[in-house]
Amino acid sequence: MKNKLTYGAVSLATGTAVLRASQCQNGFDESGLPVDSVWRVVIPAIIIVTAALLVFATRGLNAKRGTCGDITDNFAFSGNTLAVAGVVAGSFLVMAGGAASLMGRGSLGVGLLSVFAVAAALCVLYVVFSLYRENAFHGVALLVPVCCLVVYLIFLYRADASEPVLAKIYIELLAAAALTYASLERAAFAFANGSPRLYLPVNAMAFVLAVCAAAEMRSMAATLLFAGCALIELGFLRAANFEKN
Repeated sequence: MKNKLTYGAVSLATGTAVLRASQCQNGFDESGLPVDSVWRVVIPAIIIVTAALLVFATRGLNAKRGTCGDITDNFAFSGNTLAVAGVVAGSFLVMAGGAASLMGRGSLGVGLLSVFAVAAALCVLYVVFSLYRENAFHGVALLVPVCCLVVYLIFLYRADASEPVLAKIYIELLAAAALTYASLERAAFAFANGSPRLYLPVNAMAFVLAVCAAAEMRSMAATLLFAGCALIELGFLRAANFEKN
């Protein structure tokens, strides 16, 4: 099931990202208002159908918290080169996005976000390399990305509050929210309180939405951040080992 879910998520993310990139280029008039087009209906429909399919596909997994063991029992990074490569590449892209954000705008808020991005990426690397080497690690490290993403989501919401056209901003807000929830559910496994049935669809959906947000090409920093987060989610999706639960 994991392979089918991974391939399906990649296919849906690619198709939706192409549509979103096309909408960003041609779906708005000179004044910034959305034009009547197929994108306005198709993209939200694909997102809704994808979420429903993911929930349906994972309905057989264990939903009870505290009954599936800890993170080492549920994520197989040892010997899983593709999963490790995805998370490592994604973490470096997130750090590059934080650096690009700091160089682009030097305000205090952006500077803090850059620091948070680097801190979150380093914590993810620490956890993944510990899992790869089968070493113990501090579970609190997985809470750092959650806190950083919460701050980033608040920052995005405040930055987009003055944008009257919802069609321009809903993808990145959904992506940031899904990434935050996926990180929170992933952190729960570090404390032996995870739920495969809750985590896996959110993980796959966060990947799809992050790819779509990266395809918007709003800025170099945003593209790198969302692309990096997408690779991290894909790496954890590839490493997920829930069938035995």
